[in-house]
Amino acid sequence: MTPLRWLNENIEKVLTATLLLLFSGLMIINVAMLFLIQTALAWASEAVLLMFVFFVWIGISYAFKERKHISVTALVERLPAAGQKVHGIVVNLLIMAFFIMLAKVGLEWLLNPAVQNKSSLLLGYPMWLFYASAPVGAALSIFRLVQNSIQDIRGMLETGAK
Repeated sequence: MTPLRWLNENIEKVLTATLLLLFSGLMIINVAMLFLIQTALAWASEAVLLMFVFFVWIGISYAFKERKHISVTALVERLPAAGQKVHGIVVNLLIMAFFIMLAKVGLEWLLNPAVQNKSSLLLGYPMWLFYASAPVGAALSIFRLVQNSIQDIRGMLETGAK
């Protein structure tokens, strides 16, 4: 398996698993410290928040890759097979439009001087890291939606040719 193919298949899985392990472990350590020695790591909540935000955005992309997002299908299931496929492509395009707007707004916020010059209260990490989560997550989601749409169109063309 080529490195690019491996990344395509596994990047979200590895990142979400790693982030989940890190922020869960940090929370467990913090709670144990609070219980055992009545003090906690002051910076832990900030670190967990940053990891969790990236975890959510990457998880959204992973759900698109696996086609596991919740959807209401009561009306769609009544359509013929070709109609269901067209509906799926149209929905993907609408969701892509939303994520494109989200990425644009996220980049505007990210590049805003007010954000560029801020740092977090306890850790002192640059706040642009936090704001980068939206455009990064949106870009990953757009990439997965494009992949899904190409796959759907190819499948529709192949079944239409038979």
